[in-house]
Amino acid sequence: MEIYILRHGTTEWNKIHKIQGNTDTPLDETGKMMAEATGKAFSEKGVHFDRIYSSPLKRALVTTKLVTGREDIITDERLRELDFGFQEGRIVEEMIEKGMLFKYFKTDPARYDEEAAGSGSAETLTALIERAASFMKEVVEKLPPETERILISAHGACNKALLMYIRNEKDLSRFWGVGLQPNCGVDIVTYDFEKCSYQLKSSNNTFYPEGLSKNISKLL
Repeated sequence: MEIYILRHGTTEWNKIHKIQGNTDTPLDETGKMMAEATGKAFSEKGVHFDRIYSSPLKRALVTTKLVTGREDIITDERLRELDFGFQEGRIVEEMIEKGMLFKYFKTDPARYDEEAAGSGSAETLTALIERAASFMKEVVEKLPPETERILISAHGACNKALLMYIRNEKDLSRFWGVGLQPNCGVDIVTYDFEKCSYQLKSSNNTFYPEGLSKNISKLL
């Protein structure tokens, strides 16, 4: 079975480096164009999904609808983005300058995890990985063996948590792998039902015109 893991398109908060997390922000026009172009590319390549799963947050759910053109989308709370707690709505650069918790998010995930545990409101990366693993075990791995291809549409950190489980990676320092997916980026994974094993085939694929990439403000 092929698994396409998709990150949502851009939002206004992405552009100004404001942390979203569980804040339910909408796609901006660039994000919509990315999703539409990705869907067109999938259609031209004959990519069809037997099942479609999405985070319920609208930036992911609308991306999913625009990419697939379908309404039979299964939302799952476990695919929500990491809850940044008191950090949500704050600007990344300002938090780093002030020495806040977020400064460890990309540079030292293990330290971020420790600090988040004592913050009183921020979800830990460990908790995120656990709910991502729960989704994979209880949903993906329980699919009928004849399932050929599925789509999982979620968020930057959540997708990395899914990949931590897929890669059987226990070391939090390796959380980011090859780096944050670009908006509307896709990682492609295979799952062997008989061997109960995953293989990461490719990372950070994009299927929209290069010109749209210029509108993406790199966050991490």
